[in-house]
Amino acid sequence: MDAKATKNLTLTAGVKFGLLFRENAKEESRFIQPHHKGPVMIYLAPLASNGEGDVWFKIFEKGYDTKTKRFFTEELQETRGAMDFTIPEDIAAGEYLMRTDVLALHQAKKKGMAEFYPNCVQIKLVSKGTAKPKGYPIPGVYKADHPGLLIDIYDPIKSYEMPGPLLYSKDLGTTPQNQEGEIPEEGNQPEEGDKPEEGDKPEEGDKPEEGDKPEDGEPVVKKPKVPAGKKKPCNGRKKKKRHFK
Repeated sequence: MDAKATKNLTLTAGVKFGLLFRENAKEESRFIQPHHKGPVMIYLAPLASNGEGDVWFKIFEKGYDTKTKRFFTEELQETRGAMDFTIPEDIAAGEYLMRTDVLALHQAKKKGMAEFYPNCVQIKLVSKGTAKPKGYPIPGVYKADHPGLLIDIYDPIKSYEMPGPLLYSKDLGTTPQNQEGEIPEEGNQPEEGDKPEEGDKPEEGDKPEEGDKPEDGEPVVKKPKVPAGKKKPCNGRKKKKRHFK
C-alpha cells in the first residue's frame, strides 16, 4: 500500500475519538443484525508492513459482561454503532493500519462458524510516545477451537475468554485485562424500536451459502462493517472473503 496515494486519518495518542460502525454507508443504517452477538477488538500495525507478518498488536478489546449478561455488540446496538476510543498514549508516532474486528457468535457452537467482520483504515498517529509493541500475524492469531470462538451463546455464560493475542499495556507490554470501551453519553442514540428484541435468533438465510462452508478448524470471515474514516483493505489488497487459520 502506498501511503502517498491514500489519505490518512490523523489521530493523537491519548486523546479520545469516536468510531462509528454501520452495516452500509446510509446514515439510517443499523450497526449489525441484532442476533449477531460477540466481542469487538482493535489492532494497529505499521503501515509500511502492509499488514503482513508479525505486525499486529491489540490496543482494545471488549467481550462479554457477566454483570449485564451482554456482549459488547449488544451495547453498540443501543448507540447505533457509536463508541469512543483512545489509542494508548505511549505508542510511537507514525503511520499505521488500524483494524477493527467485530465478531458474531450466533452460530459458533459449531467449530469454524464464528463470523468475522474486519475493516481497516489508515491513520497518522501524533504522539510523544516511543513504544513499538510486539506484533502478531493476522491470519494466524485466531484458532477455531479457542473457547472464545467455539461457544454456544444461547447457554448460560459464566465467563468469556477473549480470542487473539493479549491486550497491549504500557506497564507490562501486554496484559490479559480488557480495556473498558466507552459508550457516548449523548448523541447517536437509537430511535425507539431500534433495540433488538429479546430472544433474537438468526434469520433464514444467515447460514453460509452452499460451497462457502469453511474447512475444519477455520472461522468464517464475512463482509466487513464500516468504522469511521477512510476504508482500506487490511492487507493493502482488494477485500475478499477468506478464512482465518
